[in-house]
Amino acid sequence: MELWDLYDADGRLTGESMCRGEKTPEGRYHRVVEALFLNSRGEILLQKRALRKKLYPNILWYPTGGAVLAGETIQQACVREVQEELGFVPDMENARLLHHKVEQTFIRDVFLIRQDVPMESMHFQPEEVDGALWLLPEDIPCEPGEWEAFSFMPHLREILPFLKLESMRRRIPCGLYRHYKGNMYRAEGLCLHSETLEPMVIYQALYGTKEMWVRPAAMWNETVTVHGKTVHRFEKIAE
Repeated sequence: MELWDLYDADGRLTGESMCRGEKTPEGRYHRVVEALFLNSRGEILLQKRALRKKLYPNILWYPTGGAVLAGETIQQACVREVQEELGFVPDMENARLLHHKVEQTFIRDVFLIRQDVPMESMHFQPEEVDGALWLLPEDIPCEPGEWEAFSFMPHLREILPFLKLESMRRRIPCGLYRHYKGNMYRAEGLCLHSETLEPMVIYQALYGTKEMWVRPAAMWNETVTVHGKTVHRFEKIAE
């Protein structure tokens, strides 16, 4: 029997509990935790739900997670779920809370964990997971039809822009860069466009009046062809 603590809408323990499968009392919530991993290449780890799962089997685009058990913190639950489903210990010292939302009957917390985990180090829980895949956030399907398969997880659409931002921060570290035309710039950081939610690079010219600029991160990482040779639009320079 799986026992869950109950919380109020502000996430405070009420001293009450319920068994899995029971109806959640009105005005009470149980906790759910999920983990997404970001490696040094800017890739996100998503798992494939086991074909034998009753709900939404064989879906690839899925984070690791589950219900928080009675007596657990959300961090402890995150460690347990990852160990059970993927077979390794998550590095919670390099974790940040990416998403927190009160749903109809539960409170969902999603952690983003910066950690490199080789596929050969993973051991999948057969009844839960059939496999996993590292992929860049921009390669996660985001067209309306592609989202239908996991419409039960609309929060993934909400956090996708932030996954793209964190991924680009790994791929575009702050520091000195040379533009392919020769000018020097310093990347100061990355942010989201307030209207389009596109990741943007904030950078300063190191010549002339030293103006500040902003440019789409995807464009920053592009390559261009110069005199028949393919080069990076911006090349990172050691300082």
